[in-house]
Amino acid sequence: MGYRLLIPAYVGVCLARYTDGFSFNPLPSRVQHRPAFSKTRTLGKTDDSETASGGLDVPFFASFSASGDLSTTTVTTRVPLGTLFDSRDYIFCTATNVRGYEWTLKETDQLFDDLSDVAVGASPNAHKGDYELSQIVLVPTEWDRTLYGIGHRYDVHDGQQRLVTLCLLLGALRESFRNESGMAATVEELTSMLNPPKVRKEPVLRIALRKRDNDILSRILLPDLIDDGDNTPYLNLPHAKECKVLTLANKRILENFNRLLSRATDLTKEARLKLLDYLVEHVYLLVCVPETAMIARNIVMSQGKGMDNEPIDDFKGLVCFRYTSKEDDMYSTFDKWDELAGLPDDNAAVGRDIVASACLLRAAADLRSKIRRNDEVFALENWLRQDLIQNGYEGKEFFQKQVQPASLALKRFRDGSYDSFSWSNNSNGKLRDTITMRLRFLRRLTANIASTKELEMLILELLLRGGGTQGHKALSLKHLDEYLHTVEVAALWMITDGPSPVQRYQRCFDILDAINDESEDLKLSEEENSNLKNELVSFEFGATATGKKTALALLERLNSFVLIDSGLETLPESSAKQVEHILPANTSGKYWKEHWPSENDKDEWTHRLGNMVLLSQKATVTKMRKGFTDKLQRYEAEVWPLTRGLSKVNAWDKEALLEQQQLYNGLIFMAWGL
Repeated sequence: MGYRLLIPAYVGVCLARYTDGFSFNPLPSRVQHRPAFSKTRTLGKTDDSETASGGLDVPFFASFSASGDLSTTTVTTRVPLGTLFDSRDYIFCTATNVRGYEWTLKETDQLFDDLSDVAVGASPNAHKGDYELSQIVLVPTEWDRTLYGIGHRYDVHDGQQRLVTLCLLLGALRESFRNESGMAATVEELTSMLNPPKVRKEPVLRIALRKRDNDILSRILLPDLIDDGDNTPYLNLPHAKECKVLTLANKRILENFNRLLSRATDLTKEARLKLLDYLVEHVYLLVCVPETAMIARNIVMSQGKGMDNEPIDDFKGLVCFRYTSKEDDMYSTFDKWDELAGLPDDNAAVGRDIVASACLLRAAADLRSKIRRNDEVFALENWLRQDLIQNGYEGKEFFQKQVQPASLALKRFRDGSYDSFSWSNNSNGKLRDTITMRLRFLRRLTANIASTKELEMLILELLLRGGGTQGHKALSLKHLDEYLHTVEVAALWMITDGPSPVQRYQRCFDILDAINDESEDLKLSEEENSNLKNELVSFEFGATATGKKTALALLERLNSFVLIDSGLETLPESSAKQVEHILPANTSGKYWKEHWPSENDKDEWTHRLGNMVLLSQKATVTKMRKGFTDKLQRYEAEVWPLTRGLSKVNAWDKEALLEQQQLYNGLIFMAWGL
């Protein structure tokens, strides 16, 4: 078919050795100062054991706001292990820590070797000084004085692995002394360190993990003993066959405890007592206690720790634990999140990066705010709280209604899996193909052109609404097509006009508002429309790598427009391999000197869109520099209609280039109604 014969019609129409991770960022104290939550406030101080809601009809998390004083204090104290484990002044919890217990036998053996060597070994450094076990970062959390008496509980942001392993070491020493004569007082001392007693108060463990990972640790710390009647009680711990059903954290705790018990038992009684005394008197930790979790996270990150922990991991902890009240729901949501964020596969796993991007895009769209890198956790929580307050549900439902569908939709868009969307089954084939064409164009731009990346928040909004998953009636195919048309025009404006990030975000927010209001007033102003047309004509697409990527996306879009409008099937995205300058930038050949004698003309037109064609097969540099007559053999064999249409051109001079530019301009103006 002579595709070039179609053209006149279009134109006419026109640091430390033992380092730990850190927990997610609990509720920042400054949340209550955000205007978005002026309707939800702390309802007054209560006793330690009470919530701030006082039984009133407010979200269960409304009591988590801290003091309104924006000034903060961070206190760092060098504390010996004996003081840290002496009373209830330091009770630790990691129940909201996204990381579990991860130390293996390697790290456990290394810690034991270091401590035993300096305490009882033959090393020249033995007993020469104190042992510094680096810094731990703690954030004060709820403590019920009525139940537990005077004391403090801290959320461990850095130090979980060391604190748990130290507890296991003390527990191993306790059990090594248990059935030895004359050691009852030492056993009682060690038991008190791990399970500090308080008369007329409830028992409390030195450290507690999340409940399903806390089983073995709690049995060791209590301790949970079995006495067979021979006066040799022993810990009630599972045997090898029973370990198969344990969580990974429980398995590691059991394995490390057994290793420490074995190694402690290998020491003489005197050596074990020396080790215990050294632990209590000479092992120090720097205890850093900032007022807020946000400060704690910044401290940990500044030390180079937790670098594998991203803001999305902190947000995961918030959704699954802080803002979900039922324990079973906490763990089921946590597991489902892990499945979603797993390595991408065909079983609804999309990967952590996709989940993070989807959440940030949805948060920016709902909050109508650009999210800066340092504010990601705070902004994500802001979005979470706003959604929970508006809809009256918890973190479990938030994951099901927001995180999961947004992540799946974004993955399908970025993969180009458009057939996975419900609208792809619509019987209106031409409209369906047009929507797919628009998405392909936008996908290529947002994946390669940084100045269009913000548009993903609009695309994701429309894809979710297209499936009726945002609490709205599903968009009709017609409206979905119209809105995507608007997003395409916004993309062209962003590429050619060079707006600032603030302007780009504001344009996205304006379009979101128009979509919410079901407004049809989404067009560019007359001035913007005129500027866009002028820029598309004069823009030098071929001058930069980014410009060439834009030209590839644009030419693929125009070729697909011709195919769909002609009633033909579009070609797969993989068919667009390369854009080529017809008049090469290096014009040393004889053909080009004859047809382009003016250097000024060459400089003016070489990088314009009219001098570029789309190829389905990559060409070598040698082929791209040949004369037009030689290039025609490749162009005539092309699958793209606008490239194949060049077979009707006899020579490539300024007149032919201007005609091709006019052709492209006409198609652009038609495709987007400019």
